[in-house]
Amino acid sequence: MLIKRIKAKNFKTYLNLDLDISVEQDRPIILIGGANGGGKTTLFEAIYGALYGLHINTAKQFNELLNAGALGKEEEKILLELHFTGKVLNEEQQYVLTRTYMLNPSGNPVESVKLNMNGTIFVYGTATPPAQRAEQEAQVNKIIKANLPQELSRYFLFDAMEAGNLLKEDQLNRVIKENIENVMGFNKYMQMSKSAESLFQAYTAQRLNVEKEKLEYLQLVDEKKKHQETLANYETQLQDALQYAVSNKELYDNLKSGLNQEITIKNKIEQTKLQIENIHKKEGIYRDELDEFVKEMELNVCLPKLIEAVKSEINLILKVKSEQEQKQNSNILPEQIEAISKTIVQYLKENNLLLKEITVPELVDYVMASSTKVQTNDQYAFLEFSEVKALEGLLNTKTSNVFPSLNQQQVELNVSLNQIPMLETQIENMKAQITGRDYVLLKAYEDNENNIKKLEIAIADTKAEIVKIEKRLHQFDIQTSQEPDPKYEALGKLKLFFEDVANRLLKVKKQQIELKMKQDLNINLAAYRDVIDRVELSENLKDLTFKIFHKAGNEIYLSQLNTASKQVVIQVLLKSLHEFGDYDPPVMIDTVMGVLDETSRAIVLENYFPDLSQQTILLSSDSEIRIGKDLEKIEPFISKSFTLQRDRERQLTDVTDGYFGITLKD
Repeated sequence: MLIKRIKAKNFKTYLNLDLDISVEQDRPIILIGGANGGGKTTLFEAIYGALYGLHINTAKQFNELLNAGALGKEEEKILLELHFTGKVLNEEQQYVLTRTYMLNPSGNPVESVKLNMNGTIFVYGTATPPAQRAEQEAQVNKIIKANLPQELSRYFLFDAMEAGNLLKEDQLNRVIKENIENVMGFNKYMQMSKSAESLFQAYTAQRLNVEKEKLEYLQLVDEKKKHQETLANYETQLQDALQYAVSNKELYDNLKSGLNQEITIKNKIEQTKLQIENIHKKEGIYRDELDEFVKEMELNVCLPKLIEAVKSEINLILKVKSEQEQKQNSNILPEQIEAISKTIVQYLKENNLLLKEITVPELVDYVMASSTKVQTNDQYAFLEFSEVKALEGLLNTKTSNVFPSLNQQQVELNVSLNQIPMLETQIENMKAQITGRDYVLLKAYEDNENNIKKLEIAIADTKAEIVKIEKRLHQFDIQTSQEPDPKYEALGKLKLFFEDVANRLLKVKKQQIELKMKQDLNINLAAYRDVIDRVELSENLKDLTFKIFHKAGNEIYLSQLNTASKQVVIQVLLKSLHEFGDYDPPVMIDTVMGVLDETSRAIVLENYFPDLSQQTILLSSDSEIRIGKDLEKIEPFISKSFTLQRDRERQLTDVTDGYFGITLKD
């Protein structure tokens, strides 16, 4: 299938779109650029809607899709037209599929569908008689299904960002299983297996000899069927619930944080006020310390400098005085001299040895004076004892210059004071945010989470019940007629036959998928480039698993890959399925880079997009496929390039040739 042209009239941002997106054989890429909100996703929806129809059930839905620029200026109708080619029995057919939507005089939406297949026209609409409509609609749906069934469209027409979001919930193996089962066409064999099982059970019931046993058997079959229907319903609900959870996770998280926002904001306001008060307190402390510093500046600044200047001289004085004191301490004490002097004077008097009168104090003074003369001359003798002690105390004075600390406080305080206006603005902004919000989605999301848990339990219980019923059903096998019945025997083998066919086909194709994925992952998966030894798919569709192994022998667990790597794995898988599957549709990717990192972007541009499909339509912003950095990597493979430009005044999207002003080389 190749898309040649898309027309969209009065659809959302497109007032009158007519775009040729046919490709050359060796240039499979159509590159369409546009800013966010420029109309890329709408173009995606136009192609999808042209193929499978728009679901418009009310006038409100119609008006929401109608381009505002068409109001009151032209006929209010939405037209989508898709030109494409596809092969039927190896012959290429040309198709033009047109869908038109408008409101009838009663204000209800009506639809008209027309398919031109090489001149053969199929037409039906809301007003077509039911029988004729059913016939024509079946023909149209059959043709579309032959080219790209709607249930497979999400594997080939997808939003890379949404693909990345699906993988955030650790559903990678499930997504891979769904891709392989659907795209490779294995599901039809599993369905045939289930049908064969149902026929076998019905035929077994007919062969039961005892009517009571037959009734019991049929009741068990009916019970099993109901459980299977319930299981399918639960699984569908679970899938929808998981999809809802993924789609609304970010909004839920935002609302969840906003649920207590008023309390949080009030606390934040009080914290901010306290922060401002603390800044002012620090300012007061700083001023007090600064005043104290100024008052004691002589002691804190001048005195340390003075001590430093006279330190050597003081040390010399103290040394000399210490030596003098030691020498004095080595002489006889004055009291001892006085006692000896008394004895000497008394002796001299008793023996009449005195020539003249002498007193004890005179003798003591004389001895003391004589002792002082013997000592070394003291050049600092003029210093009193208290003065020497003062010098010693000066030298031992402990002082600290707090100016560096005050200076640092000033720097930090200036920064904090400059923040006060901003903090006050934040307080006002936070006060403005305390408004009412609608938290209905919160309850819906949490109810959905509870529902997921309940569904998972219900699914497990239902499967257990089915297993119990199957065991009871097998008990009836020995009670069936022993007469040879080829039809019955064939029916008994059909279920296993179809399962075996599906598994054999899987085994044949899995080798091709494994080899292709190994080659592509070694090229495109940046985190494990050139180190992947093998890719393994299981050989049983009932328990389909997918594993990647490192050259060192260990498994590379899919759950441990980052989101960008998971996106690459999915895209590589899609490429393999595209190559070996039953269909050959175009691939259309919105937000092409999704969550890819810089390295993965370059690899995907060079090795993935050019070889992905016979027609690959890329919808990109200039921040995804960047001019001067990314564009050159795929330019040789681009057939056509366009840029979508949003005209806000006219409320429409215009299309210009080239990619953001760059005309690509032929």
